[in-house]
Amino acid sequence: MFSFTDPPPGGPTIASAPRRERIAVLGGGMASLTAAFALTETPALRDRYEITVYQDGWLLGGKGASVRNRAMHGRIEEHGLHLWLGYYENAFTLLRKCYEELGRPAGAAMATLREAFLKHSAIVVEEKTPRGWEHWSVSFPQTDEWPGDGRPLPSFAESLRGGVRQVLIYARAFFGELGGPRPEVDDAAAQLRGLLEPALAPGAPLLLGAAARALAEGLRALMARLWTAARPDVELDPGLRRLWVVFNFLGAVLVGALRDGLVGPDADFEALDDIEFCDWLRRHGASEVTLSSGLVRAFYHLAFCDGDGAGAGLALLGMMRMFTCYRGAVFYKMRAGMGETVFSPLYEVLRRRGVRFEFFHRVRGLELSADRRAVERVVIGRQATPRSGEYRPLIDVGGLPCWPEAPLHDQLVEGEALARRAENLASFWSDWPDVEQRILERGAHFDHVLLGISIGALPSIAPELIEASPRWRRMIEHVKTVRTVSLQLWVNQPVGRLGTSARAPVVGAYRMPLETWADMSHLAPVEGWRAGEGVQGILYACGQLGRGDDPVAARDPRVDDLAALERTAVDFLEKDLGHIWPAGRAAPGGGLRWDTLFDPEGRAGAERLRAQYLRVNASPSDRYVLSVPGSQKHRIAPDDTGFEGLVVAGDWTRTGYDLGCIEAATMSGLQAARALGAPVEILGEVRRRRAAPRIELPRYVDRPGEMALRSPYVLEDVWMTALVLRAEQRALRALLDRYLNVPARGHVRYVPAAPFVVLAAAFAGRAFSGDPGHRRIGTMPETDIAFWVPAWALGRGRGGLIPERLVWFLPHVFVSTGAAAAAGREIYGFPKSVVDVEVRRTGYALDRLSVVGEVIARHAPDARGGPGRILEVTRRDAGPIPPRARSIDRLFFDAPGPLGGLAPWLTPISRRLAANEVTLAFLKQFRDVEHTDRACYQAIVEAKAKVRALRGFGPLPGTLRVDWDDHDSHPFSAELGLVPGGQEALAAAWVDFDFVMESGREVFNAARDGSSARLTAP
Repeated sequence: MFSFTDPPPGGPTIASAPRRERIAVLGGGMASLTAAFALTETPALRDRYEITVYQDGWLLGGKGASVRNRAMHGRIEEHGLHLWLGYYENAFTLLRKCYEELGRPAGAAMATLREAFLKHSAIVVEEKTPRGWEHWSVSFPQTDEWPGDGRPLPSFAESLRGGVRQVLIYARAFFGELGGPRPEVDDAAAQLRGLLEPALAPGAPLLLGAAARALAEGLRALMARLWTAARPDVELDPGLRRLWVVFNFLGAVLVGALRDGLVGPDADFEALDDIEFCDWLRRHGASEVTLSSGLVRAFYHLAFCDGDGAGAGLALLGMMRMFTCYRGAVFYKMRAGMGETVFSPLYEVLRRRGVRFEFFHRVRGLELSADRRAVERVVIGRQATPRSGEYRPLIDVGGLPCWPEAPLHDQLVEGEALARRAENLASFWSDWPDVEQRILERGAHFDHVLLGISIGALPSIAPELIEASPRWRRMIEHVKTVRTVSLQLWVNQPVGRLGTSARAPVVGAYRMPLETWADMSHLAPVEGWRAGEGVQGILYACGQLGRGDDPVAARDPRVDDLAALERTAVDFLEKDLGHIWPAGRAAPGGGLRWDTLFDPEGRAGAERLRAQYLRVNASPSDRYVLSVPGSQKHRIAPDDTGFEGLVVAGDWTRTGYDLGCIEAATMSGLQAARALGAPVEILGEVRRRRAAPRIELPRYVDRPGEMALRSPYVLEDVWMTALVLRAEQRALRALLDRYLNVPARGHVRYVPAAPFVVLAAAFAGRAFSGDPGHRRIGTMPETDIAFWVPAWALGRGRGGLIPERLVWFLPHVFVSTGAAAAAGREIYGFPKSVVDVEVRRTGYALDRLSVVGEVIARHAPDARGGPGRILEVTRRDAGPIPPRARSIDRLFFDAPGPLGGLAPWLTPISRRLAANEVTLAFLKQFRDVEHTDRACYQAIVEAKAKVRALRGFGPLPGTLRVDWDDHDSHPFSAELGLVPGGQEALAAAWVDFDFVMESGREVFNAARDGSSARLTAP
């Protein structure tokens, strides 16, 4: 029955071809194999990349691996119950491409994707009520569609419209079941229709802003009234309770989505990550009956997070996609084990493409370079030696290439010793000694590392990365994993009815830790059981064991864990299984009739459990990755690891869809491939609150004396004077167009926020780099004098562009040191020039400021530049310094004298000062050395300046006047719309504080974004 199979090796290589980029893929789970698939999808990509996958033991698949047990009739043994959901568009698309390329002949076992999967829609949810456990049978509609054809998922707004329809459908059913004349209910029903039906009208606009909030508040109030009126009936009638649960759940989701602005292209689900899902539902009108229902509990059991909780944004997104975005069926069962359905085809296709697989290679450690900025070495222990140089892992079972339950020992030099010890080389706790240590070095063996080993193992293999990076430390601290268990039963009679359904249902939300069950009898023919051999049905169960805070065991816990699971399983089968599988119980109300379990050795009673398959997934990389509240923001994105040459992949990474499932792993693998340069399409990708993927940049060469230090920049003991000067908005608009909007080509847009500018003079006692590598260099004093222009950065809104964030643009900046000029120009794009500054002050009050620098009075071929006055500030009629302002947002309003009608503009801007941070916008550019009318680099950059300490602030007394000479080199009046020659300040203030200038982000890069879609027409 068993024979060795393997695809033919890849085709010949061309000796003269240029050296390919070498990628070391660590781990052979779904994310790693997805990345390898995307990186080799075309001949051009295969010419570009040389990929080697390093995998411990003999299996691919990670948490999805399954084997065929040759000693037990070749039966399938899984990590757990694996079901694919009907919205897994990326995973199904990948596998469809794989099966098409695999090209199995017609009539072969599982020749196509559709032959490999089985649509499934029957679900039974268990509910604990005062009457005991009760079944809730649900059947989702099926269609002729299949996922995996590359079509985009419906938007969340489209899903929400579907949710509105379902609210009305279940509300009508709920009202109908209540029965009888109920004026308060009838009135509420009419109001509900009046609220929701307009949202479903053809051409109805998206529900945004005030309209969304009004609908949300109206719906929440109606649900509260209905609950008050119908609660006695709901608590007595199971059918009515379930109608209420669905109606109330969907209603709360709709209310929350409208309240939290989740409708529209800029919906931010990550903003809800800190809120637990049930707390979020409760906040938006869900009753306690709904929150304790089987519907909600089933989600927590599906995500193995009972007791740990789930972030509201991810839970909401996952449930909405599950119920409103599926194609064909809500669930898909595999027609064989996941190993042969998914990972054998991927292995065969990748090997044909030339990907090299190094089995029995356990990653022992990742080591950093001396400056701790790059992965320099990967330490690997080789566990065994293939006799032929290449291990061929697959066996044939009934025409399918499958993974065996143990290594194929005859292919290994150490095979006899491994077989004698029954050594499991895939176990984290295996004490089998490595036969060789291999050191992979950057430049010699790899150019990039793709780390696809799950997060539970990272403290063991990547301690240097965790120690070097606060972000990695936060991820390890906040992203939790939990143990899971599984049980597979082979029975000698047809399963028949499971729960309330005879359609081989999935039963969920039952007693932990075996809370989810499924009839998997369709696998019996694939396992080769024939009539008269005993097996007529197969049952799978899985569940959560413990909590996400449970540590990884220091010593091998497998024997003790398995013994504990056996005791739990015996107790469950004797007391609880009869409720969901009545045909298997000994008597009504009794437990399992033990002789229904298939046992080829004919044991009696609970001993027959030894012929079944029980598993505890306690190994660090086998533990399920949770999405607990507050954890999503701490994950590391595939393309943003912080270490050169390193990308990561797995359902533990930050993809925007951070749920523990095969779809998230696939999306992560695609993002990793994209970070390495492969063109990929990711369906249903969720926006992340972070900058665009980084480009692999060359190392900056520090040269003595330049002082272009690394950001962030810390400035301490800062005394600053700020003067408000009236300006013409027309001139400010032209200024922003010239320096920001025209270079950005319509990708971003800025408009003046007020008819004034601020002249700020800041004197820092200490300025230094906050980067650990450059902090050791020392500090310098720094003086900065600059014109600040307040502007709104626009974003898309209903009906057009709307103000999105306040920024400050600095068109002229004068500093006292070359170090300040170099860092400001090179890092951010500050238009800084070095000047001489003279200042006199009385306490915090500025008396006189003089700025002298190189000027050209009038541009002409024979004009000669030289030192000249740039600007001067003087104060007269000085009185005592008035009391401090009441708050930072009242800084200018508490100044003596009128504001010249600027109060309406100053109010919203001042309120934003209370946040103790401002955003600055820059045009950063460098002139090309050959084409000198062109920029070799040009970008619009934004960066935040955040206050670290605020010691004092207040208005300045007296009259402050600013004078300037309108040199052609410094055309303040024309550019800023100021009075020629100078003018008096409308208001003035002082501030004593420390602040940090953070690293910036490119909101537009001409080389990267010049041909992409625009925010507005150019």
